[in-house]
Amino acid sequence: MRIAFHLSGEHPSLPKAEVKAVLELFDVKFRTYLDLDSLLVLEVHDLPDPLIRKIAARLAYTRSLGRFITALNSVDFPLGLKEISPPKIDGRFRATAIRVRGCCRELKRAEVEREVGGWILRGNTRSRVDLTNPSSEVVVVMTSGMLVIYIKEAEVDRTSFKIKEVAARPFVHPASMRPTLARAMVNLARTREGDLVLDPFLGVGGIALEILSVGARLIGADISENMVIEAKNNLIAYGFLEGFKLLVGDALSLQLSEKVDRIVTDPPYGRMSSAVGRSPEDLVRGFVMRAPDYLREGGWMTISVPVDHLKEENFRESGFEVIEYFDIREHRSLTRRIWVVRLGR
Repeated sequence: MRIAFHLSGEHPSLPKAEVKAVLELFDVKFRTYLDLDSLLVLEVHDLPDPLIRKIAARLAYTRSLGRFITALNSVDFPLGLKEISPPKIDGRFRATAIRVRGCCRELKRAEVEREVGGWILRGNTRSRVDLTNPSSEVVVVMTSGMLVIYIKEAEVDRTSFKIKEVAARPFVHPASMRPTLARAMVNLARTREGDLVLDPFLGVGGIALEILSVGARLIGADISENMVIEAKNNLIAYGFLEGFKLLVGDALSLQLSEKVDRIVTDPPYGRMSSAVGRSPEDLVRGFVMRAPDYLREGGWMTISVPVDHLKEENFRESGFEVIEYFDIREHRSLTRRIWVVRLGR
C-alpha cells in the first residue's frame, strides 16, 4: 500500500526526515514512491489503522496522512481522472483541494474539488457529498505541478503544540526551543516509548516536555539550579508527575547510574544563554567528546547548535556516525544546525 503525507512545508527536508524516522522507530519498512514539495508518498507493506493513528500522534511537521489513490500532472486534469477507477467510498464524503506555494494557479480549488467529487460519485452510487459532517475526506494536494489524491486517515493535532509554545509555559526562557522542533528532534533520535533519554542542557524543559509526551523516560540536567527548578515546575504544570529525574550538574561531568538510549539536547549559545565560563564552541565540542560515556552503543543523539560550532570530524573522532543534518535559519544572526548521529556499535 502507499501512504501520502501532507507536510507542513516549514523546511524543505526536515519534515520528510521526521516521517521516515517515525516509521523506523515503529519498525515500518518503506520505500519512497513520490517526493514532492510538502508532500511525501511512501510504499509500505501494511499499516493498520491503530498504527496510523500512533504515527500521526508522534509527528510535528505533518498536517495529515492517508491512503494514496493517484497522482496526475496538472495539465492532464481533469481528463486524466476518466482513466482511473475511483476509490470505494460509502456514505458521506467531501473533497478538499490544497494548494502548495502557488502551484497550479491555472486550476481553481473549487473546480478541482467539484471534479474530484464528481469522479468519486460516478464510482460510488451509495455515497454523497457532505461538506459539513463527512465520514470520509478525499484530499487533493496541488504541488510540484501535480495533483496528488489520497483518502485522509489521520490528521496531526498541531494544537497540542500550541499549548506548549514558549510563551504559554508557566516558566519561560527567551532561548527556549519551540515545541514542534523539539518534538522533531525527539523523533529524529528514533525515540521509542520507554526509552531512557538524556537532555544534559535542560534549560526550562522544552525538549523534556516532548520526551515525556512520547512516553519515554527522562534524565534532565542543567548547571543552573534555578533552571532545574523551573523545568520541574513546567513539567508538573503539563501533568508530568513521574517518569523523570532532574539533576543539577555540569554536562561534561555527569554521574549517571546507567547509560541512556538517546540524547536529545540544545546546548546554550548566544546572549540569552550561559555556558558558565566556557565559550559555546568549546562547550559543545567537549560534550560531544564526553557523550559516549553517557550513551549506549548504537544509541542515537540529536543536538542543535549554531551552524559553525560542530563539524563532522568532531563526531567521528568520538565514535559517532553522522546520519544527517538540517540547517534552520532562525533569524539574521543565527542559523541552527540539527545534527542526527549514532554511536558506533
